[in-house]
Amino acid sequence: MPASHCVPLLMSLAYFGTAGTVFGQLSNLSIEKAHSYSVKRGGIGLIVKEGGQTRFERYAKGHSGDEAIHIYSGTKSFFGALAVIAEKDGILSLDEKVAETLPEWRDDPRKARITIRDLLDFTSGLETGFEEIYGRSTADKLTLSLGLDARRDPGDSFVYGPSHLQVFCEVLRRKLKRKGMSYQTYLDRKLIDPLDIQIRQWRADSHGNVIPSAGMYMSGRDWMNFGEMVCHGGEWNGKQIVPTEELTKCFKPTPINPAFGLCFWVNSYCVRPDAREIDVEETLEIEPLPEDWSRACLSKQAPPDLICSLGSNFQRLYIVPSMDLVVVHQGKKGARGFRDAEFLPILFEGARRTAPESASTEVTERKTKPLFPKGFGGFLKKGAETDGGGQ
Repeated sequence: MPASHCVPLLMSLAYFGTAGTVFGQLSNLSIEKAHSYSVKRGGIGLIVKEGGQTRFERYAKGHSGDEAIHIYSGTKSFFGALAVIAEKDGILSLDEKVAETLPEWRDDPRKARITIRDLLDFTSGLETGFEEIYGRSTADKLTLSLGLDARRDPGDSFVYGPSHLQVFCEVLRRKLKRKGMSYQTYLDRKLIDPLDIQIRQWRADSHGNVIPSAGMYMSGRDWMNFGEMVCHGGEWNGKQIVPTEELTKCFKPTPINPAFGLCFWVNSYCVRPDAREIDVEETLEIEPLPEDWSRACLSKQAPPDLICSLGSNFQRLYIVPSMDLVVVHQGKKGARGFRDAEFLPILFEGARRTAPESASTEVTERKTKPLFPKGFGGFLKKGAETDGGGQ
């Protein structure tokens, strides 16, 4: 492993080693203020669990704790965790070429170089696939995704969109076929069932392929189970669901976007003097989509080991291993005005916590040329209106 990557990995292991011991405590006042901020901006649910105990759980506008909410791109993080499980199981290697499994990619000079890791950290160079994946069609959307163009060389850009996970699941589908298993069944066996999560509904294509980028509906309490597993280094309810060293691979950022790992958003760059806060949901609504993610963090006033699973309409799963803290935030469709960089400082105001000694990510700033100079033509909004897409 390159020396530049050792620090964040060792830090992650140290954070997970503290699970079960609460080094900090949110104040009751800060939680109430955060809830008030949320409700005024369309928030419909907030759960705060610290040290394994529920500190706060409240719902607004007639919603309840058992209600299934579309978590949109919160779905992505499940597949990041599934990928490292699959590597541990010997099904794949994060650094293997995708073309080893997809022979139709071998003659394309860019696609032939894409690795599974490139797909999961969104640096593959593939076009977004918003219209193709989220639009209404009768196509097998896993197969369809293979025909998307690679617009950039792998590693040269961070491009947010459903294409990467669609291709990843096609790779997984072909690998698991030898075992007579679908990728949905594998997900259920490795994560959903062990975590006692009920997925009430899946967005899927007409061939029954569930959409890995934005397909899950579940209650906030069930999403909390996933967050606690991540917070405790892969352990939940006394069982190691994901080996800790494997799980930490999900939180290693890339030079092109220091706020994103393998399907999880991270805050580790916040301690750097040149850090800049980027509101992810707000940024992803801009047309054309901005490509400069250099020096990015979610909040300068939140802990550097904050991990986030993030979906449209302000669906959030915040995880802080050093504080043994997990927060679920739910928002209603069409809500406006919620910003992570405003909510998080309110939540952590007056918190007692032990700051990590170092949170350097050793990443370098890289600029990229516009990938879509003419914009997306409303693909993001079309997706949300047609096939249940979204961030």
